[in-house]
Amino acid sequence: MKSYKLLSTLIFTSAVFGAFSPSSVFSQTVGTESSFEDVKLSSSVTVEDSGLKTELKSVSHGLRKKKVFGLIPVKVYVAEFFAKNPEKLKKTSDDILTSLKLSEAIQLKLTLSRNLSGTQITDSFKEALAANKIDTEKTSKELTEVLSILNKIEKFKTAETFSISALWQKDDMATLIIQKPDGSTQKITGPDQFVTDLFSIWFGIPVDGKMEDLKKTLLK
Repeated sequence: MKSYKLLSTLIFTSAVFGAFSPSSVFSQTVGTESSFEDVKLSSSVTVEDSGLKTELKSVSHGLRKKKVFGLIPVKVYVAEFFAKNPEKLKKTSDDILTSLKLSEAIQLKLTLSRNLSGTQITDSFKEALAANKIDTEKTSKELTEVLSILNKIEKFKTAETFSISALWQKDDMATLIIQKPDGSTQKITGPDQFVTDLFSIWFGIPVDGKMEDLKKTLLK
């Protein structure tokens, strides 16, 4: 099985993102033995942060579609879901969101099916957060920073990939690692509620019927 690794680092301000570690790296191993919607699927990924490596196993994958003008469904991205301990996930619609923490670490890897701007991505995320009663104008500084990072990306191009990884720590803290399409990464550490809020986009109350379809697929 052929594989490759994407390694990248990015220095950031500790006052905004939490403690800085020069050895924070995100790496990914992609298996090429299967594909979905012309996307090569990963059998596992490895998140490396501050010298500690965490292997995540593939849980499921699915296609996010969205209706344009409320009529025509178009492909948006392929989502791959990974977890350190998949067996600890509670794969029911009501319990999956709160059970993510039980797996200790997870990742959503998104491969774009069409060109989108950072603003389009964040606007869609805000709609999904609103469906989960999360006011993005009054939310935590950590979640605000996540949206800001994605919004600043000028364009997400078709077939490009970005991922969001979460690693839970002791004392109700968590670290989020965002790997951008250019391979660079940014890390945010804070109270773990901001991670739960973010992943409610996919595992909370679906913003529309097509997101509900994706959620069901990711829970298989």
